[in-house]
Amino acid sequence: MSTRLAGIADEVRVALRAPIVPSPVARIVAAAPGYLEVVWPRVASSVGTAGFLGSALYLADMALTEVEAVYEPVLDREALHEAGVDDEEVAALVDVVDWFHYGQPQLLLLLAALAEAFGRERVGGYGKAEPRAVTERERAHLALDVRLASPDAGLLPEIAAALNLDAAPDLYRAVAICPTYLGVAWEELQHLAAYPPFRRRGRGLYFYARSGARFLAEPLEADPAALRAAGLEDATIEAARAAVDDSLSAVAMMVMHAEAMRLGLGVRTREVVQA
Repeated sequence: MSTRLAGIADEVRVALRAPIVPSPVARIVAAAPGYLEVVWPRVASSVGTAGFLGSALYLADMALTEVEAVYEPVLDREALHEAGVDDEEVAALVDVVDWFHYGQPQLLLLLAALAEAFGRERVGGYGKAEPRAVTERERAHLALDVRLASPDAGLLPEIAAALNLDAAPDLYRAVAICPTYLGVAWEELQHLAAYPPFRRRGRGLYFYARSGARFLAEPLEADPAALRAAGLEDATIEAARAAVDDSLSAVAMMVMHAEAMRLGLGVRTREVVQA
């Protein structure tokens, strides 16, 4: 990745208050050089609004509501201790999963807006432009030491196959740094992932995110005609479209998986909608 493209990816990372560049962003940069450079300045101001964050956190609450309805973890902190995961490791896992809980819905909204923009001359413009502040929680997220295990490590190839993905997503690669936790968590989550209501809500998040693109604060013009006018070739545009589409549904489902992990770690806090 060139220094210039790495810089654009890092701008997205900081806007999402992420400790690492999310793999879907890196994938878009690698597959379609130049696309993010054109599109990001057009959408960055919307990502930086309080309304964007509020919509993302509402998505997280939607996911939690469904997960609570269908999943009562057998896995809990006592079970983790019995498996050999100590308090320090549990605390670190809670912090890492909290960022995915907070950050993945934002990534989902961003990807959904880009996907919608491919098929429309203009997307958004109906949201409020009130900027979001950087909170102490977000500063803590930015400072997290998140390390992604190799896609070939431990259970990760099995997880990727079960999720019908080429490689395990960032959420699982991040918690795989604690293989004992991943082993006991996946023992439950592999069954939950195939449960129809769980999968339906994941698809529901996907469609909600796409319909929510209209609430971007600033209109986004990033259809093929606009991208060609900005100097991108058709092959690059199609590669960008494919990279966005390939990531979108997987990120929607990982929003669900993050909520299931939070429950197993004893965290049920809601962000927007109080039960």
